Amino acid sequence: MQTPNHKVEPARLYSDPNTRELLRRMLAESIALEPTVGADGRVHYTLAEDVLGAEADVKNWIAEMVHEDILRKQVSKEFVMCPVHTRADPIVMVECLKCKSKLSVKRSLVEHTYCGYIGDDSRFDKGGSLQCPNCGRPIRASNELRVSGVWYECQNCLSKTSSPRLVFVCKEGNHEFTVADLALVNVDSYTVNERVLAELRNTLLLDPQLAAMLVELGYDVESPAQVQGQSGSKHSLDIFAKRDGKTIALQVAVDTKPVEPSAVISFFAKTFDIKPNKAVLVTIPAASEEAKRLETGYGVALVEDFDGSGVVRKVKELLKEA
Repeated sequence: MQTPNHKVEPARLYSDPNTRELLRRMLAESIALEPTVGADGRVHYTLAEDVLGAEADVKNWIAEMVHEDILRKQVSKEFVMCPVHTRADPIVMVECLKCKSKLSVKRSLVEHTYCGYIGDDSRFDKGGSLQCPNCGRPIRASNELRVSGVWYECQNCLSKTSSPRLVFVCKEGNHEFTVADLALVNVDSYTVNERVLAELRNTLLLDPQLAAMLVELGYDVESPAQVQGQSGSKHSLDIFAKRDGKTIALQVAVDTKPVEPSAVISFFAKTFDIKPNKAVLVTIPAASEEAKRLETGYGVALVEDFDGSGVVRKVKELLKEA
């Protein structure tokens, strides 16, 4: 999937089953596409890969969704990466400034607020309980001790420092690099653009509700569906249902204004080839007067609903009447 140089019809994008499923999950679970580091040390968008598969397909899909203003990106995280292998999972180690040993212990300088004694935190440990080594008073509350500083003690040469050298070890090749060498990479997260939220909620969250209703009525349901017509061509539908040799083709059309005749004509072109027993076009918020005039002649049943909340009930009543 290559990033287009021009805007495309959103309906074409939504007709792709993988696109519909991924956007549906983002909406239903109210989540963004967040970057995470996988076992291979690379940055992944796990949710997208679960649906789309290959990492390259995910990158192309995200690029197209951003280009079409369906997804919006925002800087999410900065990852520390190996400058050679671009892995984002280095092992961080503390190195002694003097002998280069990587065996250090973190120590805290603690003050006993009762008597004013200041010493290494290890000196307050008396067999599992806390006691001041100066006055011998047991420590019973956290506010009796105050941390005055932190340092790192090398277990090889016993030298101490408050600012040790940080060394990163790449898991690929086991080579080291420092703060000066590392690559600091900004990685974006992606959310559904508010501009298309209403449309997507109706088309992607409404379809499963309609499909569930049809299953309750005893239909075998495919949603989204790819149905082969008599011409041999395959057509994308929101829902295709079968029961007792009868078939239903159902499509949802959403717009900010009454749905135009083009939606009826497009749906008719599919159903003319598929020949379902019932063709239902849901229009949100309504169908234009021009679209309504095509209803009978094109053999398409229109179901209008202002916000989508009554669609399932209306379609169910339509099918019972039929």
